[in-house]
Amino acid sequence: MIRTASRRHQSGVFQRTPAKVAAPWRRALLAPSARAGSLLLLAPALPVLVVTGWLLVAVPLAALGGFHPWTVLPAAAVVVTLLLRWAWPRLRAERARPVPWWVLAATLLVAAGFLALTVTTHSQQAVLHRDAGTYAQIGLWLSGHPGLTTPVPAEAYGSAADVVNFAHPGFYVQDGQIVPQFMTGWPTMLAAGYWAGGWTGIFVLPGIIGACAVLAVAGLAARLCGPRWAPFAAVLLAAAWPMLRVSQTTYSEPLACLMLAGGLHLLAAGWSTSASARGRASAVVLLGLAGLVLSAGELVRLDMGVDFALVLPAIGWWWLRRRPGALAFAAGALLGGGLGYLDCRYVTLPYIEVNWSSVRLMLALLAAAVFGTLVGVVFLRRRPLRLAPARRRTLARATAVAVVIGGVLLAARPLLYVDHSITAPGTMEYVASHQDAFGLPVDGSRGYAEQSLDWVAWYVGWPAVALAGAGLAAAAAGAVRGRGWRLMPVLLVYGGSGLASLLRPAITPDHPWADRRLVVEVLPAVVIFATFALARFVPVLRSASWPGSSTVAPVMLVLAGVAPAIAISVPLAPQRTELGEPAAAAAVCRALRPDDAVIMIDTQWAPTVRNECGLPVAALADPTVERLQAVVTAVRRTGHDPVLMSSSTLPLLPYGQPLERVVYQDEREDQHQLVVRPTGTDPRRLECWLVRP
Repeated sequence: MIRTASRRHQSGVFQRTPAKVAAPWRRALLAPSARAGSLLLLAPALPVLVVTGWLLVAVPLAALGGFHPWTVLPAAAVVVTLLLRWAWPRLRAERARPVPWWVLAATLLVAAGFLALTVTTHSQQAVLHRDAGTYAQIGLWLSGHPGLTTPVPAEAYGSAADVVNFAHPGFYVQDGQIVPQFMTGWPTMLAAGYWAGGWTGIFVLPGIIGACAVLAVAGLAARLCGPRWAPFAAVLLAAAWPMLRVSQTTYSEPLACLMLAGGLHLLAAGWSTSASARGRASAVVLLGLAGLVLSAGELVRLDMGVDFALVLPAIGWWWLRRRPGALAFAAGALLGGGLGYLDCRYVTLPYIEVNWSSVRLMLALLAAAVFGTLVGVVFLRRRPLRLAPARRRTLARATAVAVVIGGVLLAARPLLYVDHSITAPGTMEYVASHQDAFGLPVDGSRGYAEQSLDWVAWYVGWPAVALAGAGLAAAAAGAVRGRGWRLMPVLLVYGGSGLASLLRPAITPDHPWADRRLVVEVLPAVVIFATFALARFVPVLRSASWPGSSTVAPVMLVLAGVAPAIAISVPLAPQRTELGEPAAAAAVCRALRPDDAVIMIDTQWAPTVRNECGLPVAALADPTVERLQAVVTAVRRTGHDPVLMSSSTLPLLPYGQPLERVVYQDEREDQHQLVVRPTGTDPRRLECWLVRP
């Protein structure tokens, strides 16, 4: 019997059918590869280096009046090449964990899908309406001029130059110059977008930068949470509608998000490469680049100084351990921060003065961070702080409990606190009008900041918020125990700045316009810490013994984290706004003549007339027939033809002149909600009327 069975076994009777061989492409996608892991860490770092190289050249040239394609493009190409040559071999030399190619492909596919969606559904806000229109107009002006400022056209208004006003929302007047609002970095990139593709180039550039920001945050999550979690992080950020919305319009938040995440990515890369003796030189270069990128963020967004201040304690801890690169980080920070100071002092000074209360707090925080870091390092080097393992564990548990309690209090703020932070009369009137329209208690001082965590949950869902809270508690406890030290900069920057943004949004509570305040720090914090929680909890679930724990429970947890954001964004993402505004602006320019000097009754079309039509324009506050007639007479004496212009007919009717309708079109704009999540867009009529007295 044994021999017979043996012969049958040899003849193949009892042999199992060979397993079906997987297709080569499937084996390639599923097989772990060190090269795929290396590319997953390389790809997010490259866009931020390209952007930083551009800013280092473009901002000084714009400030000095030398912003031309033939000066900026070659010089920026040289600087970008140098930065990439310094960073590329150091980033490639880093040892990356092998990861299947599908992880890299999925992450890139999410970023590409985000790019395709934002590019095909971009807004066309070319007329002054919100900050996006201001940015677009500044970029348009800079695309055709060597500098940001332009002289006040006082000569076109003669003796009435002291009566009219050359400033308006988004543009100030200082020392006889019209100075644009905001920092200089983003308008220089919008100008380059106009060089490349006109208005379309301006409108699609935010989507390109936003896709790079999604990739940067996903790469940072891959470093800190494990490379296989990069696709989840990319999907969660890409699906968050505030991130989508600012990437569909010309706001600066996508670029600020890229600069912050990219700088932290380079910092984490430098810390990782320093582990070996060979990697010490690489760490010096990468930390120098990290300091440069993080400080150059000030060229994009005024509040980036707060983020930079919060990373300094982590650099001090690195210096305390006598690890390489701390001084290189300081050198890079001095270069980027020096350019930021020059931009604030000599280009955008009126913007700084208007926001001086916030700037003063930021400068105090920077000074405290520098002083505290230096004193702390000197003190701890003389008297090292050593905690027993038991005490460290106790402190870690207390930290985790404190984070959980803080999260509960943040969620309970609507029950504990009522925000009355709005003091500007115009903003109070605006808020009160919307409260009356929505049937809310009328109180123009209400900023609704106590509901800021609800704003986050509107767009990513409470499961993702809860996961982020749990991940933050676990990461903070791990850092205290000394196991998660690579998370320290992310904890300080995203945790600290994210909390500050939630406690004090400092923005008119007009949604979704106000939700761009969440894009730079809050949403990336939710993404990274929710990913960290999943990376910690899913292996625990898989090792559990109850039914479904190895597959069903982890999948359900991942879906709970990302499904609400997708469900919320699907109906909102395709909706376009402000369509046809470039054509409307062109119609305004066609209606004007070379000798015209425009007198605005309101200021909506003023940037268009000056920046696109190239004609003198000024506004007349509180116009009366007598005052208007005096200005008209003064303009005629200068040899110009006076033109009255307004965005509605009502202000022009008292002058008894025939009205010329230049623009009269219906468009869509985002909603104006105060206490509920926006669900779509609202109708808006764009008008332009003029009178030739």
